[in-house]
Amino acid sequence: MSVSIIVATFRTGNVLGDCLAAAVRADLVDEVIIVDNGNPAAETATIDAFAASPKVRVVRGQGNVGFARACNMGAAVARNGVLVFVNPDVVLNADAPARLAAALNAAPPPAVIGGDLRDNEGRPERGSRRERLTFWRAFVTVTGLSRLERWAPAFRDFNRHTDPMPREAVRVSCISGALFALRKADYDAIGGLDEGYFLHVDDVDLCRRAEQRGWPVLFLPGPHGVHARSTSQVNPHTVFAHKARGMARYFQKFGANPIERGVAGLVGAFLSLTAPRP
Repeated sequence: MSVSIIVATFRTGNVLGDCLAAAVRADLVDEVIIVDNGNPAAETATIDAFAASPKVRVVRGQGNVGFARACNMGAAVARNGVLVFVNPDVVLNADAPARLAAALNAAPPPAVIGGDLRDNEGRPERGSRRERLTFWRAFVTVTGLSRLERWAPAFRDFNRHTDPMPREAVRVSCISGALFALRKADYDAIGGLDEGYFLHVDDVDLCRRAEQRGWPVLFLPGPHGVHARSTSQVNPHTVFAHKARGMARYFQKFGANPIERGVAGLVGAFLSLTAPRP
């Protein structure tokens, strides 16, 4: 069973070389698809250096079309039946794709498998295991009211990285888009990532759609690699604006009632008029 790794990149910084080197060396991987969303000269040179490998395919020329669309473009040209999506600031352990593929093969199809990433100090990544995102859960997480969770379960945080690490794959509501795997046929069947999200929240949306179809969303303990973070050269205010627009879109689609969907629509419209563009 061979694996295709898909890496969508835009102004990632120096860690891109480490990411691609680990992807090319990883077990079971015979195809690494790099989707170049219009990188500056340094990252372009890094990509070009890896393009000489027979394992590597480069998709470019489309400009910065956003993360979701870039991932879909990579998936569209993938030759293998298992797709592993890797953030460009993630450095994989050599066995990570093989372990994800094995878990996917063991799970009843269709399924979404999320990996176990760590920070530079070895701590579990904040978003690798998540609850279902609701208006209330977003509110208590953003405001810090989730600190009350120990006394009142209603204040459960969206992110579950502080829960005990499981010994085997466990079902969760949501995993992180920084490292996840699907069968190509299932990715196509669900329509891939929603391209209405430019950056962030597309993974939460994918998991919600999978859950609606009755697909298991699984977290596989590892660790499977390091998520470097804070390497992007994109303005953090721009990143925050895209995340806020993504949250608005999510609640327009999945809000529990017309009031939630209406508020999300108004917020989304305001952000579309005022937030910076790529």
